[in-house]
Amino acid sequence: MAEERNDELLPEGQDAMMVYINPELIQSLADVSARKEQSFRELLEAAEEGDLDAQYRVAMNYCNGTGGAQRDESLAFRWFTRAAEGDYIAAQYGLGMCFGRGIGTEKDPERAVQLFSQAAEQGYPPAQCELGLCYELGSGVEMDKERAAELYREAAEQDHAPSQCNLGFFYYRGIGVEQDYEEAAAWFAKAAQQEYPRAQELLGECFEAGLGVEKDEKRAVELYRAAHEQGFEAATCALGVCYDRGIGVEQDMEEAARLYRRCAEEDYPKGQFLLGQSYELGQGVERDPAQAVEWYGRARENDYPPAVCALGLCYELGTGVEQDMARAVELYLQAAEAGDARAQCNLGFCYYRGIGVEEDNGQAALWFERSAQQGHGRALFLLGQCYEGGFGVEQDMDRAARLYADADEKGHPAGSCALGLCYELGRGVEQDKARAAQLYRKGAEAGDARAQCNLGFCYYQGIGVEQDDSQAAQWFAKAAGQEYPRAQQLLGECYDNGYGVEKDEARAAQLYRLSYEAGYPPAACSLGLCYELGSGVEADPARAVELYREAAEQGYAQAQCNLGFCHYRGIGTPEDNNEA
Repeated sequence: MAEERNDELLPEGQDAMMVYINPELIQSLADVSARKEQSFRELLEAAEEGDLDAQYRVAMNYCNGTGGAQRDESLAFRWFTRAAEGDYIAAQYGLGMCFGRGIGTEKDPERAVQLFSQAAEQGYPPAQCELGLCYELGSGVEMDKERAAELYREAAEQDHAPSQCNLGFFYYRGIGVEQDYEEAAAWFAKAAQQEYPRAQELLGECFEAGLGVEKDEKRAVELYRAAHEQGFEAATCALGVCYDRGIGVEQDMEEAARLYRRCAEEDYPKGQFLLGQSYELGQGVERDPAQAVEWYGRARENDYPPAVCALGLCYELGTGVEQDMARAVELYLQAAEAGDARAQCNLGFCYYRGIGVEEDNGQAALWFERSAQQGHGRALFLLGQCYEGGFGVEQDMDRAARLYADADEKGHPAGSCALGLCYELGRGVEQDKARAAQLYRKGAEAGDARAQCNLGFCYYQGIGVEQDDSQAAQWFAKAAGQEYPRAQQLLGECYDNGYGVEKDEARAAQLYRLSYEAGYPPAACSLGLCYELGSGVEADPARAVELYREAAEQGYAQAQCNLGFCHYRGIGTPEDNNEA
């Protein structure tokens, strides 16, 4: 932070003024400082005379810059060493931290482990915890998660809050022990009772999701807030998410953004990512894509894969930056290799469609597979498409149907729609048109345009439901509102014939045109018929022939027939029986 001066704090245009401060207060503060210095000098004298406790306290004062001492890591290291040589347990632990963290000396993880072990063997909980962390991470010793769990338990049973939290986390994630949410929550609760902020945040997660405890979103918020008030960034961020989504509190996007900013400015990467998302979507702050890119970039510098993926999407779409497909692919690859499921899916899609890279269905399927293994709904759906079409993998309709079912279970609307089509046609599953309509409805109500169109078609033709032109037109209209070409063409048919809506040939022609301009061959044929008959547009047989030809050359049978009839009768083109 830039250093502030007193005159910089004055309101603009306001002159400096004399401020009276009680001289007794100044003297009181000076007296406190003098007493601290005197106390530290006395402590230092005792330390130099060989008092182990004094040596340890001097080391701590130098390490933290407290008790009248100026912060000096080299002196802290020296005094920890002297006290540790006298077998002072806390000093052995403190010296181990110096070697482990590089405080006043070069990092030496192996020496740190030796010192932690000496203190741990004497039952000193902080050393047991730190030694457990060494075994957990493989720092200075061969990685051994089970041994880490043993050490955490030894210290946790002595009521050491960090160890209770660490042991709880092992149960939470199934690290070195069998996963057990109830056991995790119990250990988190013990540490949280001691107001240990990480434990408060993790216990909040348990209450939010109902893991090992009865779900209680309000209790989760209380715990997040308690840890947030101690400055624990993860809890500040979690509390922001609660306000963002209305979990346990009334939804308040502005408060969410404020909390995201608070932890983002403390360099907490998830907070930076979520603040970027707020700017990208304009939630709680004014929409500002450039600011979104800025915060995604900061989170990327902190190696936060979801932000790297989000930044890639900005480059792919040209949101807040100049569009650069190749750069998008680079960022997706970086996040994908770090294990981010969304990035893996996006990278696969780039290979699938040739976005920023040469099209490669094999690579597409590979990345979809990696993302799908993490349960990413869109990747499950896209991998299903690969198996359905034989893109980059051997065609396997049964496998495709299973993947669509997995995507449906994950709540991915396109997966619900694709599974519905499997049931409608009996591909990969036993045919069940009623089940197909149910799945189309699920996807449609979630806003998927293809599912809305398919559900409309079920009502249009009475497939799995009772025929209902009014319902058909309503669902076609929803999908057409999302510019889905097939729905535009089918809604055009409804207006053309008065099915479920009032007949309106001009509106029908308008919808056919929109669908045709989106490249949908049946719409080219329908629009051609409008020009042939002068229905909703001024009659123009020559234009009709052009449109029939476009659709016919794309293999659309009805257009081929209509074009042949025009040649047969000389409509809009010279009569030509051979061509017909």
